[in-house]
Amino acid sequence: MELMSDFRSYAPDLGLEKSTITLSPFESHHLVGTNRAKQGNEVILFNGTGLEWKARLEKADKRRCVLIKKEAFHYNRPTKNITLAIALIKGKTFDSILRQATELGIARIQPLTTQWTQVQIKNAESKCKKWQMQLVEACKQSGNPWLPILSDPKKLDQLLEEDPIETAVVASLESKAKNWSDLKLSRAVTLFIGPEGDFTPDEYQLLIESGAQPVSLGPHVLRSETAAVSALSVLSESINQIGD
Repeated sequence: MELMSDFRSYAPDLGLEKSTITLSPFESHHLVGTNRAKQGNEVILFNGTGLEWKARLEKADKRRCVLIKKEAFHYNRPTKNITLAIALIKGKTFDSILRQATELGIARIQPLTTQWTQVQIKNAESKCKKWQMQLVEACKQSGNPWLPILSDPKKLDQLLEEDPIETAVVASLESKAKNWSDLKLSRAVTLFIGPEGDFTPDEYQLLIESGAQPVSLGPHVLRSETAAVSALSVLSESINQIGD
């Protein structure tokens, strides 16, 4: 079942036991001010953890929208669990990657800092809030009821030391990189994507020693955005072939 509507809003405090919900000022303004929803319109609300309401807009206020539940539906958590561990990238490219990864239905995003990362984050909390907004907007646009978990940025070596990986792949241009068909995958996989300039040889070695399988994305050098979206698409389809 898929609930459909011209309007879609994020309500993290949504609950099965509730009958009404009041949107945040931001979501209220986006629904009424930006999308021009009117009183009586049908709106799909989602909480990012699989719960959706089909609701009626009872109070169309740009600062405080009130909606009444008509019916609720809870989606099962996807059995496919992909984590994107990606090095920080300059400009709006990283935002674009976050949105496209969300549209593809990945479970978690782990921003990385590496030896060749050119981005310096001065206020991680503020930056993560902005990234979170990108994820929410991507869920609205795509209809994905599951908001990816966004982790705080970590150094690559710190991540590998603190969070041992079970099944992982790393996009690689090295001659020893495997084809997708040669990888040993499970339904829970971490995909590593490097920064502009890629991972250093030492970082590649660390990833391989930690269990990551090098995979080829083709003969050409790809931009990080292209590499991430391409690899996620192929990885997702490869996992689908495994079966439950």
